[in-house]
Amino acid sequence: MILVTGATGNVGSEIARQLIARNVPFRIYVRDADKAASMIAADGYEVALGDFSDEAAFAAALEGVAAVYMVTNQSDAFKNDLQRMVRQVEQAGINRFVMLSAEGDPESDIFFVRRTGELEQIVRGTNLDWTFLRPDWFMQNFAGFVAAGMVAFPEGPGKTSFVDVRDISEVAIKALREAGHTHRTYRLTGPDAMTFAQAAARISAVLGRDVPFVGITPEQMRDGLIAQGAEAWYAEMNAEMTFAIRMGMSFSPSNDVEFLLGRKPRALETYVSDHKAGWG
Repeated sequence: MILVTGATGNVGSEIARQLIARNVPFRIYVRDADKAASMIAADGYEVALGDFSDEAAFAAALEGVAAVYMVTNQSDAFKNDLQRMVRQVEQAGINRFVMLSAEGDPESDIFFVRRTGELEQIVRGTNLDWTFLRPDWFMQNFAGFVAAGMVAFPEGPGKTSFVDVRDISEVAIKALREAGHTHRTYRLTGPDAMTFAQAAARISAVLGRDVPFVGITPEQMRDGLIAQGAEAWYAEMNAEMTFAIRMGMSFSPSNDVEFLLGRKPRALETYVSDHKAGWG
């Protein structure tokens, strides 16, 4: 039995759909079962209700589980909860622990990078057979931009190796079900790096209509996220994270997806082509 947290998120919901397709027993740990069902399927899995702060609910969710997929966020509350949850996982006799992470350094001046490094440190300090997944920016995030009719993002020459969540999920399932991934950190990317402006042009070419890139300031990005209901700390963090793009830093593709799955990672054009029928 696999426990999947964050099953209403991008990666967690895709992991769940792939596990159902493979007839693998799993349980989701969510606050809203109806929302999960609308995103995944109505059945084919068990449901445990609760949030990360609920110690008793999380303990119940771990019963009979052999591996845990852990989603993360950078809030202070999650950092505190993670310290308790990894102890609970250890006490339940579960070793295999696959965590969605990112590039992290506990000494960094950049909040997101520092906090992610702190979260990894917590897990490294356990006896768990952990695996960290460090994906680049999700291709799936472009769906919202397509719906808005433009890719509005802080402008800069930096390049990103956008990755399909379906590839991330396949790797996660492999690490959850197979031996040989203990204390491994996988950097998961697409096959090539590009600027956000180049990504917009490639999306437009596949769709056959213009989805232009519109450069905005980090402050405009922050204010837009807050207007959409995001907490101030989260909006500030996302705006700060764009420094790499603005400064011209490029994140070249890795070969981890190909090494683990035995095939090339999905290209941006493949992702867009597979989803364009639902984009209108």
